[in-house]
Amino acid sequence: MAYIDDIQAAFDRIGDIDEYRLLLGGSRGAGVGIRDNDVGSVYSPVSFSDNISGSFLVQWHDGRLSRGNLDGNSLLRFDQVVATAREAAYADPDAAQFLGPQEVHHVVLHSPDVPPLLDERSNYLLETVRLLQEIAACHDVETLNGGVTANVSESFVRTSRGLDLRVEGSIFSYAASFDGVIGDGFRRRSVVDEAEVITNIERVAEYLQRLRTPAVEPPPGMFSVMLHPNVAYSFFDFFVWGNMGGAAVFHGQSAWRREDFVNHAQVMREDLTVRIEPWKHLGPGSFGWTAEGLPSQPQIYIDQGRLVTPSLDLKFARRLDLPPVTPPSNRHSVEFSARIDEPLEQAQAGIDNGVLVLSVLGLHTQDRSSGNYSVSAPQALLVRDGETQGRVKVTLSGNFFDHLRDDALSLVRFPGQESPGFCFPVRVAFEAI
Repeated sequence: MAYIDDIQAAFDRIGDIDEYRLLLGGSRGAGVGIRDNDVGSVYSPVSFSDNISGSFLVQWHDGRLSRGNLDGNSLLRFDQVVATAREAAYADPDAAQFLGPQEVHHVVLHSPDVPPLLDERSNYLLETVRLLQEIAACHDVETLNGGVTANVSESFVRTSRGLDLRVEGSIFSYAASFDGVIGDGFRRRSVVDEAEVITNIERVAEYLQRLRTPAVEPPPGMFSVMLHPNVAYSFFDFFVWGNMGGAAVFHGQSAWRREDFVNHAQVMREDLTVRIEPWKHLGPGSFGWTAEGLPSQPQIYIDQGRLVTPSLDLKFARRLDLPPVTPPSNRHSVEFSARIDEPLEQAQAGIDNGVLVLSVLGLHTQDRSSGNYSVSAPQALLVRDGETQGRVKVTLSGNFFDHLRDDALSLVRFPGQESPGFCFPVRVAFEAI
């Protein structure tokens, strides 16, 4: 993409800039949406896109910094962009870090079977949508929402110190939601065949069938609660990653202090390990470098229940006097291991009285640093003697950090899901449906 060369040359010509970092990406995409059963309607039009977007960080002669966004029109109004950035300059010495050339591990993020979906093979997007419609019809779904997209991208990071990184990527994704009750989405870096689409969406439809039958509500109490992987990672993301951020640790807004990481405090059960794996071949969560140009590498965050490091970019690594590390990109890059790690069928068979939670509401309103929560789960299934009995609506109350220390904690592997679910005892109250 020659545009990055033109943008860089424009910044090089600005006399009062000492340093700069440019992040720029170009993407082409195609998509077909479904909104309330309608395909390609005004609310879900067939789309073909071609975009350029990015950002810059510059340091002026006086040491102050400016940030701004870039797009395909930035060169046309470059003087205005620079003038506005200069007027908005601010002091932040710890953020004034600009990397030179880096050695980056080669990670394959682009699959050659995706670009044809934007051109001669675009009909496959419609074929995938028809599969979603057929599955919905087979299960008497009244309202279908969802769609399918394909995207290819090219990204760059360059600095005034000679850093010059480039990567190509691709994504194929599809999603379906049935009657506003249950849904799921899936993404890969290569094209998914029809058989895999059918298998994954049929699992969603199977949950819908079970949720259509209400169960007899038991009295409140402690139950073995299995969190579907989507729910489990939402909890982990909010309570653990949310407290791992360098800004939260530095400003005292985290459950843990700098000393807890330096001393490797035991905060979870002694067999639980959490690591980032950014180098999986065509992994949806893989990446070779961060937006700052920091090379990625596998990184352990929790080792046998002990804290290893906060998630640190260059700025907060300097402020906390710790090395910068590879951050989690999404759940596809996060790996969990624990003593109890079971497939869904085995885990469910061992539950006498439990609840399988498929969605929760209100997680974002909980007290992140304490770990305490009380959330509603409107889509859940009662489990008795290893079998699901029907839909229940519940309120879950507990402390997520306590769950991660509980001897009963187990990882549960759901078919078609890369990230595990969690199972642990939780206080459950049942609501009328």
